Amino acid sequence: MTKISVNSCNWFGSLPGLIVSLYKGENKNPGITPLEKTLHELLVTNFKVWGYEDEARRTDVPDKTIAGLKRNIDRDNQKRNDLIDAIDAIIKEAIEQKLKQINGSAPLNSETPGSVFDRLTVLALRAHNLKKEIERRDAGKSHTERCANMLKQVRERSKDLLKCLEGLLDDYYSGRKLLKSYKQHKLYNDPDLNPSLRK
Repeated sequence: MTKISVNSCNWFGSLPGLIVSLYKGENKNPGITPLEKTLHELLVTNFKVWGYEDEARRTDVPDKTIAGLKRNIDRDNQKRNDLIDAIDAIIKEAIEQKLKQINGSAPLNSETPGSVFDRLTVLALRAHNLKKEIERRDAGKSHTERCANMLKQVRERSKDLLKCLEGLLDDYYSGRKLLKSYKQHKLYNDPDLNPSLRK
């Protein structure tokens, strides 16, 4: 397995086009490698959650509709966390194949690559929606300027996060840091672990 890097999979650069396709109801080819496919599934899941979250803020629909949206959010947030775990597992396997021998005493990082990929996906969705707000013909100047300033910050944050992710992956592949792949145990979605679901 070749070294995984942000640049090698050209992942972030492809997000704007993929997001436009999703809003058009299309789902373009997500890629061929397990990582590319899992990253695409993460994007699609976050896209769905974004839409549910928007709709759940409405006050002109029955409470039953909001309850259904909240259940959809719970379901896809669980999937989102599972996909983050899967991304970390894929990267961990690639690192182990390259290094052969892992230094178990190497320092850890507080955030895993999967979590950073997830944050970058959400930022790309935020950038897309801010751009749409800027292009609204019925929006006033103050609204447009506010959204333009927010978009600038989102793009700067994305750029900084990409650098951090690339540096983190380099640290893992060089053995300077140790990647542990954890299962995110979300108790509230499990009827065996959430007391409220056993009532």
